[in-house]
Amino acid sequence: MSQVLEQKLAARSKADAARAGEIARFVREAISQTRLLARGLAPSNLESGGLMSALQELALNTEKMFGISCRFECKEPVVIRDLLVATHLYRITQEAVSNAIKHGRARKVIIELATSSQRITLGICDDGVGFSKAPSDHNGMGLRIMQYRVGVIAGSITITANPVGGATIICSLQEESATRNGNPE
Repeated sequence: MSQVLEQKLAARSKADAARAGEIARFVREAISQTRLLARGLAPSNLESGGLMSALQELALNTEKMFGISCRFECKEPVVIRDLLVATHLYRITQEAVSNAIKHGRARKVIIELATSSQRITLGICDDGVGFSKAPSDHNGMGLRIMQYRVGVIAGSITITANPVGGATIICSLQEESATRNGNPE
């Protein structure tokens, strides 16, 4: 319909036709971003491809949607069989990335997943403006949700301001907690 309108307007006014074409382009872009957002709300690849695949897709979609650098790093495969644990770790990452962009105005985010000494560690580091006060003094809903989620999976979380700006969030849990077979609530 927008293309037909653009063609009809072209006969009368090139400027109006160009404006209609621009509006149509904005609508197509909004639809594309909505699809990316919907995929993030229910990451279908979390169950099929695992947490590593879902975090990689989150990083790619973040770059596309927000025009920032977002990288996922995982030097060795980290297999999390418990879907409940994987879902909570994914949501913690999603919240941390969202906070980095929204509140920290970050231009670069690094998501790192690793395992060592029978512990799984998930880190999210950004180059944003950091915290205006100590992270523990923040009463934001996002931070409380992350703390709740890490408690559900019997992990721990530290949130620190980086000396050069930005923030680092480290979530850690025993490897055995992530390898049992469970289902999300």
